[in-house]
Amino acid sequence: MRLYETGLAYLRDELAVLERGMRILLADFESKEIDGQTPMSMRGLMVSPADIERSLQDSEWLDDEDTLASFRSYRIEEEQAMLQHVNDSIGEGKILPFAYLSWRLRLGSWEKRCVLLCLATELDTRYESWFGYLNDDVTLRVPTAELALRLLGDGEQDSYFLRSLLAGYSTLSRFVLRTDKAAAERSTLKQPLRMDARIISFLLETERLDARIADVCARFDFQEQAPELAFDEEVQASLRLAVELERKRDDKETPYERGGIRSLPFIQLSGPSGVGKKLHARHLAHAMEQPLLVVQLDKLARDGDALGEQLRNIVREALLSDAMLCFDEGESELAASEGWPPLQERIRSALFAYGEVSSRPVLLWLTRLERRPSQLPIPRGGAVINQELAVPSAEVRLQLWQRCSPEGVDQELLKRIADKYAFTAGQIGGMSMQAERLAARSKHEYPTLDDYASASRSQVQHKLSELAVKQKVVRLWDNLILPEEPLELLRDACSRHKYNETVFNRWGFGQKLPYGRGLSMLFAGPPGTGKTMAAEVVAGELGLELYRIDLSRVVSKYIGETEKNLRELFAEAENSGAILFFDEGDSLFGKRTEVKDSNDRFANMEAAYLLQRIETFDGVSILATNLLQNMDEAFLRRMQVIVKFPFPDAAQREQIFRSLLPLDAPLDSDLDLPFLAARVDASGGHIKNIVLSAAFMAAAEQASIGMRHMVRATRQELHKMGKIVVKESFEPYN
Repeated sequence: MRLYETGLAYLRDELAVLERGMRILLADFESKEIDGQTPMSMRGLMVSPADIERSLQDSEWLDDEDTLASFRSYRIEEEQAMLQHVNDSIGEGKILPFAYLSWRLRLGSWEKRCVLLCLATELDTRYESWFGYLNDDVTLRVPTAELALRLLGDGEQDSYFLRSLLAGYSTLSRFVLRTDKAAAERSTLKQPLRMDARIISFLLETERLDARIADVCARFDFQEQAPELAFDEEVQASLRLAVELERKRDDKETPYERGGIRSLPFIQLSGPSGVGKKLHARHLAHAMEQPLLVVQLDKLARDGDALGEQLRNIVREALLSDAMLCFDEGESELAASEGWPPLQERIRSALFAYGEVSSRPVLLWLTRLERRPSQLPIPRGGAVINQELAVPSAEVRLQLWQRCSPEGVDQELLKRIADKYAFTAGQIGGMSMQAERLAARSKHEYPTLDDYASASRSQVQHKLSELAVKQKVVRLWDNLILPEEPLELLRDACSRHKYNETVFNRWGFGQKLPYGRGLSMLFAGPPGTGKTMAAEVVAGELGLELYRIDLSRVVSKYIGETEKNLRELFAEAENSGAILFFDEGDSLFGKRTEVKDSNDRFANMEAAYLLQRIETFDGVSILATNLLQNMDEAFLRRMQVIVKFPFPDAAQREQIFRSLLPLDAPLDSDLDLPFLAARVDASGGHIKNIVLSAAFMAAAEQASIGMRHMVRATRQELHKMGKIVVKESFEPYN
């Protein structure tokens, strides 16, 4: 048994057969030399009478089948022998690119010979001069269609059929040969046959991946070990079964039964970033023993011609490596838009070509949001398989945290982190590394809860800042001066969020209540009673970012725009886990009115959409209003927690005064806070203004903050509020 140790050794044998045929042509060409014929150095520049006479002899030669008959018989015998050697060699694990190229592009005998003819100059430079001589043109030192038709046929084949193999839609034309625009004025017989650079590098094994698409593609060989699947093994098994069933169906049915179209598995994997879409694609390719070619859609060209060239190179690469073809939408702005309308038709055409030629075609589409069929470039014959990948459960998240955390980390802390952050596997890995960095900078042995909270913010990418304003979270429970009842309600609300995972998943309430799992709170009370501060305290307690909704960016006069902005707002909040704070919520969540005109109808539509979205929102939302009676009853019913912020009494006002005075502030000995609290009938917001104004007055005098500053600031604030101030009210501090 003879084996080819390398792909080059096999090519040398093929080239030896080709050289024998070339020598026959050269000898015959030389035997017909005529005196007066144009010298070789001048051919292509002038035509002599002897050249015309020679061309007449050539036309007779074209019909002379006996000239190459013996060579054709010899070639068939040699090719059969080489095929046996190739099969034996590949069975022993040898890598023979020329054989792979023939099988994967489904090339016939003549097409294989044509590829070798074009490759000849890359293996032996003598062929350049031979081609120029046989083409009767020193400037044409490559094979032509005429030469290929003369030399490569088996005699019984019709030359018109062979010409079709060089036509525009043939495999050779699409994936092997490159178009020579400079030769467009030549006749079809004199068209030069030049191979694409990637075919040459593939056959000579000089390039692992086409350099022209290296910036938009990544190839994973199935022998490469992908990271282990920590969960969703049943999803992987389902994907494998779906592909196997489609392949069996394709093998069972005849092309006529399928309308001439092959069955092509088109798998859409949807889910948030880091959920494992690409990992599932790699494991599927490994199970099917195929490479995986991943294309970043957001990096593809937007120009039509450039995009067409890119897609052809991508499809060729997938065919050459027998790879599954995977398109990844990524996280760009285009990925968040409604599908890919500018690219769809070109991509669909390229995918059809891939499915038409590949012996084991599989297409994968990775997207954050599941696309409708109309938003996907599904080619004819595409069998769509939709698979959504969800955020793992708390138990699985805990396993992931334990796997990526250093030994010695408090297990109760990890359990709390796993319950609190509904992150994907990718986000957990990134968050764990960032938390360890933060702990090292703080010289902690292990990450703390604060380190994990800070690290969590690096794992979410959102656009909330375009629709909302991020609030600084600096207030603590001690800063919140409220009666016991509203404080208890706020603490209970925080507990609802902390133990959400336990109640809904571990205790099974999620099966009974499929929606309404988020935490929605309504803060109602007069201005300045602490609603915004309470929102900050809740955000700090839960370790989440707080975004105050900017109504000017959300509400639009154009029909449908407000709903669109709200949809984006809630989607981004779910992605990031941030708290949405609707200040002055009655402007959006007010009572619906009787429909008297189109404005009322569309306003009610906005309110109805909000009703639905609040109920299905899985995050934390806080609504604040000064006028509870103006809120729609349907909204009130959907609020899990309603906290009423009362106007502070004298004792609470004194607490507010004391809490607003910093330890470093210079205070006069005459400062009588109980006196002020008894006489200043104002909310916490107004008290804040009084204290701050008094501090600036004292600073201007370079004095300590005393009663005269406080009384003066109080008078100004009460006048601003529209209240009449009696002079005797602040005696003896007037």
